Amino acid sequence: MDYIAIESGSEESDSPDVYPMTEGQKQMAQKLAADAKALGADVTVSEWYYVYVRIPSNINKAVPSMGISCHLDYTPEAYGTGIRPKVIKSYPGGIIDQGHGTIDPATPFGKDLPKLIGKTIIHSDGTTLLGGDDKNGCAIVMSVIESAMKKGYKHGELQFVFCPNEDIGLAALKIDTTYFNPDIVLDVDMEGGNVVAVSNFTAREVVLRFVGKDAHPADAKAQGMGDALAAASTYIALVPLRYRPENTEGKQGYIHPWSMRRPEEDKPDYVVSTRIRYFDKAEGEEFDRIIKDNIRHVRESFPHVKVETVRDILQYDNVEYTMHPQSLPLIKKAAARCGISLKEEDARGGTTAAMFCAKGLRGGLGIFSGQHNEHSLQEFSVLEEMYDSYMLILTMIDEVMSMK
Repeated sequence: MDYIAIESGSEESDSPDVYPMTEGQKQMAQKLAADAKALGADVTVSEWYYVYVRIPSNINKAVPSMGISCHLDYTPEAYGTGIRPKVIKSYPGGIIDQGHGTIDPATPFGKDLPKLIGKTIIHSDGTTLLGGDDKNGCAIVMSVIESAMKKGYKHGELQFVFCPNEDIGLAALKIDTTYFNPDIVLDVDMEGGNVVAVSNFTAREVVLRFVGKDAHPADAKAQGMGDALAAASTYIALVPLRYRPENTEGKQGYIHPWSMRRPEEDKPDYVVSTRIRYFDKAEGEEFDRIIKDNIRHVRESFPHVKVETVRDILQYDNVEYTMHPQSLPLIKKAAARCGISLKEEDARGGTTAAMFCAKGLRGGLGIFSGQHNEHSLQEFSVLEEMYDSYMLILTMIDEVMSMK
């Protein structure tokens, strides 16, 4: 609840040379660092507000180091100012009245509720998101640090990182491998239940600026009017409907122009941000061709509008390519000891570990953290699922000690 109270939403930047940082993220980083230091841990906060915690091995054999990651921001896609969480200590079933909205079991937002009767549910009041993505992960990881620091707890080398800017795809951009370079990675940022992400989308972000030229519409032809609004709208409309996210599922990828904004009121320019997601590399190549064709068509159709690439980056990659080969067997053993039946998933999204992959680092499993309806005003978290995640991580740390 302390972490949810900090308004640490991330914000996009239109400049490719700027690593955006909000005051709330700085405050969250400082809070996490203070909490870890109070436990006696070795803590480093970088100039980019990554919080690194390292706990040396205290056993007499060499085993793989284990790294645990999460992120300290929340998405800018839903309103996040003035978050007022509410707690149901034992959910009785039925519709949850948020105060300014509802979570109804008969709707997609409430589809998980029938399985959660008797559980502890934390939800927003319906005017904001909750921020459990990934404050849940922060709370779980800090609890793991607390347990690992207790006298007599045996473990190999443990590395932790709390990353900023995950929800704008930049969690690994400023990662420092001096402080975080483990052999086995776990990322605590998946939805509720018992989900473990064994693979995920490859994600690319393309941000284009359509630079317009003002003219009076009566003399638009003579003055060479460049209608950036029309050009940007045409680019968006050219995306084939079959590749829009609402028409895809499973391992089908998508192209999603999700934001069009006017960055400066005194200029006739528009900036369009596009998400590109795929599992299949051949599909990714097809999407690249579509984007290039769409830009070419816009330039030909609107000769007085300049189309500039603000950013074109690989945001995250499939963790399946680079994770430690014993990651899945280890977590299965840990789950069996905890009495948890894991649900393996090919995640239609990405995590901090997936962003590590895009930087050439090891990927890792994404594990559940009690999140439900993330990035929405109907967001809620389940305390018991968070506790299960905490116990699963501690048990996997124990399993690593038996490795050669």
